[in-house]
Amino acid sequence: MRVKLAIAGILFIGLVGCNTMVGPTANDIPASIASATTPGDHQKIAEYFAQKAVEYDAEAAQHDQMARAYTNRPKGEFGAMISHCRNLRDQFVSAAKTARTMAQEHRLMAAKGGH
Repeated sequence: MRVKLAIAGILFIGLVGCNTMVGPTANDIPASIASATTPGDHQKIAEYFAQKAVEYDAEAAQHDQMARAYTNRPKGEFGAMISHCRNLRDQFVSAAKTARTMAQEHRLMAAKGGH
């Protein structure tokens, strides 16, 4: 599992470093969504959400690692911290799933010609 998480982290860093997407930023996304009419507009929004899914997956993996780290500590009561990390992990997993759904919906809109 640790190897998988390490590989996911390396891939995430590589994707972020190689990202050449010229699309909406987090600050631009509401206006981009409101004004999207062309396939290109929707494709850029889809790319934004796909990238967010990757980021959320990385956050989920990190919080999963932290929960396990607290669990494996030999001394101390870390139940609240373990619960906190697992809760955040679950929220990031859900956010990643939603972001992938949003990306797919915008890809479909792009394929249908926009609007």
